[in-house]
Amino acid sequence: MRYLLVGFLFSFLGCLFFIRLNLFYDVQEGVQKFHTRPTPRIGGLAIYLASLLVSGLFFLAQKPFARELFLVLLSAFPVFLGGLLEDILKKVPPRWRLFSGFLSGALAFFLVSARVSRVDLPLFDNLLSFSLFSLIFTAFAFAGVAHAFNIIDGFNGLASGVAMLIFGAYAYVSFLNGDFFLLYLSLILFSATLGFFLWNYPFGLIFLGDGGAYFLGFMAATIGALLVKRHSGVSPWFPLLLVVYPVWETLFSIYRRKFLKSQSPFLPDAIHFHTFVYRRLVKFFLGGDIEDSKRNAYTSPFLWIMELMCLVPAVLFWRSTPLLMLFVLSFIAFYTWLYFRIVRFKTPKIFRAFN
Repeated sequence: MRYLLVGFLFSFLGCLFFIRLNLFYDVQEGVQKFHTRPTPRIGGLAIYLASLLVSGLFFLAQKPFARELFLVLLSAFPVFLGGLLEDILKKVPPRWRLFSGFLSGALAFFLVSARVSRVDLPLFDNLLSFSLFSLIFTAFAFAGVAHAFNIIDGFNGLASGVAMLIFGAYAYVSFLNGDFFLLYLSLILFSATLGFFLWNYPFGLIFLGDGGAYFLGFMAATIGALLVKRHSGVSPWFPLLLVVYPVWETLFSIYRRKFLKSQSPFLPDAIHFHTFVYRRLVKFFLGGDIEDSKRNAYTSPFLWIMELMCLVPAVLFWRSTPLLMLFVLSFIAFYTWLYFRIVRFKTPKIFRAFN
């Protein structure tokens, strides 16, 4: 417990240091900007350094999994660095950040054997038995989840809140399987993220940044893959259900931009699901005269509920592939239906009942 407290305090105080110095602040211009003052966007640096610090303490305490923990964080470094450089320089092309995600996925594959080894689909599992295919698919999947967390990082507490829910679920299932390495790794990330979260939500005094979002997304993918590989009783659809919200948000955004708008899928826009929640659903519940800063803070709880819709069945049925597949498909259908309902200004009756 004291190691988790150290990670929390280091992250919390590190964020305070960045806030006081106002280092590498974010600008207010842009279609995805909803803040009104210059704000440091390197909260992810505090989370990553806090995790490294706890890893070093585990080495000094000669914990049996200290080496594995350090190697996992080392594998995450390229994707974290790619995002951090964008936070600082604001000039790193998307393709280089995507490549850094592939590189981190490959490092995790070789350093800690974090790989997508099965998906409980016979023909695809046969392909995954070939190391080269497994390597390519793993690198692609890890980079994709890392990018997905960056996509949902639009409002105070959104990406970090979703990440903490996911790490909490991983910690629970790791504990049930007696895997103390993954248990501690999940709890370290939870506590370090919490140290940032308390400064970010609800007032947005510091932002996660691309580096932080990529790091949390990558770790969510890595822990999920390790949990499935190390424990045959864990369904591969368990981690997929946990990350399906940011992943489907990303895939849907690519489809929407490319095929519905005939635009580049890499260009930012202001019609993400969480943006419509901010502009329409929160306004519907709380009225149109609410301050922007308060509307920003009220947006994330709606999306946390979306994540809980995935988390609850995931932790209840983490062994059952058929049930988890059903919940994944149900979430995708619900998300898509709700998105178009809100776009067309038709608030679903289920929400009107609470108004």
